[in-house]
Amino acid sequence: MRLVNRNALVAALALFGMPVAFAQTASTPLPGYECKMLNITEQQSMDPTFHVVVHSGPSETSPAAGWASAVVIIKMPEIPENGFLQMLLPNNRTVWIAADDTKPYRSVSNPNARCRPEILPSGRVGFGPG
Repeated sequence: MRLVNRNALVAALALFGMPVAFAQTASTPLPGYECKMLNITEQQSMDPTFHVVVHSGPSETSPAAGWASAVVIIKMPEIPENGFLQMLLPNNRTVWIAADDTKPYRSVSNPNARCRPEILPSGRVGFGPG
């Protein structure tokens, strides 16, 4: 039984393992964008009912386009429009977030940590170590 499982594993790796493993680790830096954090309190970050809304345009009256995650990807250089900054969602959609709702990225648990926006192998936008 163990031999059959090992053979199946070797066959699966030979057919799928290498390309899949490589594809999952290959990402491309996303120039012209920077990681930022939400400018919220610790209490707000722990409240599951609290959300920072992002908009489809640079105004409070623009339709809501979703909620911001704790770390966001902002277009650089920052050029505020009506107090809003361009932001990318993971699906590459451009939305707008109030500039006051963002602050520079930093990790409390690891002050030396950096964040780098990337294009993931799936084509979505994500984060990598800076």
